[in-house]
Amino acid sequence: MSGVGVPRRQFLKLAGGAGAAVVAASSSGTLLSSCTSASSSDDALQIGVILPMTGSGTSIGQVSFDALNSSVSQINSTGGASGRKIKLVFADTGSEPAAAAGVYAKMAAQKGILGILWCGAPGLDTVQARISSDGIPVVVAYADPLSQGTLFPAPGAPRSMFQVSVGDIQVKTVLSNYARQDRGYNSSAFIYDRELDAYGNTRHNFEQAFGGAGLTVKGVETFAAGDTDMGGQIASLQSGAPQVVYIDGYADDAATVVMGLADKNASYIDTPTAKGPDWHPHVFGSLRDINKFWADTAGEAAVVGSASAWPLGGLPFLPSYNIGKWLKKYTGKTAQGGEEAPADGLATLLEGMKKAGSSDRAKVVAGIESMGKIMFATIPFGYGSDRHNAIVPEDVTVMTLERLRGPTPTDPPYDLGREWQTGGAYANAGAAGTLLVRPTLDANKSVHPDIMGQVMQEGFGTQCTKAADGTLSKACKIH
Repeated sequence: MSGVGVPRRQFLKLAGGAGAAVVAASSSGTLLSSCTSASSSDDALQIGVILPMTGSGTSIGQVSFDALNSSVSQINSTGGASGRKIKLVFADTGSEPAAAAGVYAKMAAQKGILGILWCGAPGLDTVQARISSDGIPVVVAYADPLSQGTLFPAPGAPRSMFQVSVGDIQVKTVLSNYARQDRGYNSSAFIYDRELDAYGNTRHNFEQAFGGAGLTVKGVETFAAGDTDMGGQIASLQSGAPQVVYIDGYADDAATVVMGLADKNASYIDTPTAKGPDWHPHVFGSLRDINKFWADTAGEAAVVGSASAWPLGGLPFLPSYNIGKWLKKYTGKTAQGGEEAPADGLATLLEGMKKAGSSDRAKVVAGIESMGKIMFATIPFGYGSDRHNAIVPEDVTVMTLERLRGPTPTDPPYDLGREWQTGGAYANAGAAGTLLVRPTLDANKSVHPDIMGQVMQEGFGTQCTKAADGTLSKACKIH
């Protein structure tokens, strides 16, 4: 997903255009309505959106802005929600967590706001007590109270806050199971951006997931954003010879790590080599690491087979998903993956109000908890009175880096998915993270049989090694 994977030095370049200009002046907390989707009617439903449109989170803000405006344009063009048009009210936090409290306070006090979408803005932890006292419905995308232990029903967590995007602990759990159960690895190491882990959650999640799956943790190293030489950390990791190295940071820093591995002739080759006497660890990471931007920055040091995880609903190449069609129709842009999170956050608030039959805050919260499953941007999702996260474990998939030039030679061979063919979503991508079908196929099928049926029948994703009867085995040495 582009919003979490863009190197910081590309943020401002990628965030240009009219959308960014609309909200760029609001870092002080000034509330600015979207000119592209707002209704002129005084009866319009107002949805607050808090996001970063200046500073180092710009790409997250731009992805959210495009996804929400496209979704609102679609809803307003087809009769609105509960018979009313929708108006988005944006506020920019910039990249400073300290700005969050003032921006939130002004948004929550805005007359007529049904609820707030918190789309990747920093500082969510600083306003959670206020959210609890206000009781305003807040749906979080690209932030992770679930993995921080601050999402209801955790003690003290705001009852009115919901999470619509995947949690770090969910990503690491899926990847640790892939490492142990599918690849048969028995050791791992972790290298991460300490500035992104102020409370120690990221490291804790890694040790909980990978240690819990039976992989010995043989090293933990940190770096600071923008470090250009990680030779010391890599040498320390090499001394433990872990079979898996998990990177957690931004894409440009993850590129520095794998370029350091390449300098030591330690790049990943395949699973048998990763288990062998020479050190060539399998590289894992969050999707903000293992993606097109990472591959563009790292060049050939970004190796095919490197693994990440992402929700099934965030795959941009599946043609049945609504959000890609809406983006193309209303913005002319192509979905990059991840746009479903803010869009489904919007749908959460609207469905909660519809279920409640009221815009009363407490009733909308209860409506969200009891709304059941709905489908809006991509896959069906929902919540419960004891589950305020929309993504369930069966929604999460393993992703792998592939290149347009073709599959890496190995025995047995494998084919690239349909998304790489002429006319496909990745036909001009060069390199991208794509679905690795096998490791989570059964789990994904259990909750999304129609979508996984399309994946299998139409040949999307990396489906190695595929037998004549359509079954998949673990025989591929790379994946």
